[in-house]
Amino acid sequence: MEIEEKKKYLKKAFWDRQISGDELLAILEKRMEASHDVTLPKLYVRLLETYNWYTILNLISYDQRIEIVSEKFTNKIWNKPIRTRFEYARRLLSK
Repeated sequence: MEIEEKKKYLKKAFWDRQISGDELLAILEKRMEASHDVTLPKLYVRLLETYNWYTILNLISYDQRIEIVSEKFTNKIWNKPIRTRFEYARRLLSK
């Protein structure tokens, strides 16, 4: 996925915040710790709640795939069917 497209998806996930796509991308790429109270954990949870797995795979790096579906983040998803779906992804990735 192109950088501008990533920014668009990130900004769309944070439609309710006054934060730029550039800032969100910097947080996702771990070049920035936080901005406007958005941190990497909050960004991960919002992505998990907003997009399907295939979209998320296009947004994150290979190394972040196991990290994003860790219990640390999936346990914060309030929607049980979505949480279950990503718990299944975690089991598949950990094999």
